[in-house]
Amino acid sequence: MEDNKKEEVEQTQETEIKLSEEEKAEETKTENSKDQGLPGTSVGLMLLAGFYLVYTGYKLCSNVLAGEEGASWGFMVAGIAFLVIGAGMLFVSGKNLLRRNQAKREAAEQEREQNPQPDAEEAPKRMSIAERARLAESVAEKEAQEASEKENTDTEDSDLE
Repeated sequence: MEDNKKEEVEQTQETEIKLSEEEKAEETKTENSKDQGLPGTSVGLMLLAGFYLVYTGYKLCSNVLAGEEGASWGFMVAGIAFLVIGAGMLFVSGKNLLRRNQAKREAAEQEREQNPQPDAEEAPKRMSIAERARLAESVAEKEAQEASEKENTDTEDSDLE
């Protein structure tokens, strides 16, 4: 009876440990996603919306100041609100874009550190056209010498027989 209780207690402790490890893993994932900011499409849409709000706010304010027909001070207040909101959206999306680019650069640097490029000495040397022509001539000469030596040995063998 006591053995069963001990086993049950041990099993519950093991499941609690597993659950806490899973929760920690999920927390780190959410922290990493917070560090990277918004996804790329959201950043782009936020930039566009911010530019649009700034443009609209500017036009509303300029129409009121120019005395356009139908422009009232209510439009001026709305224009100022649009300018503030649009500037805020531009700031946040610009900040997220910079954070995203910095994370990409850091990942690329870490990858370069883990997989370094071969040294220039180890990299294959590029040959000029003249060097390739000389190499081809020397290979052709060697083949001709080998062929003539082979013919000489064949004729000597046939003479001996």
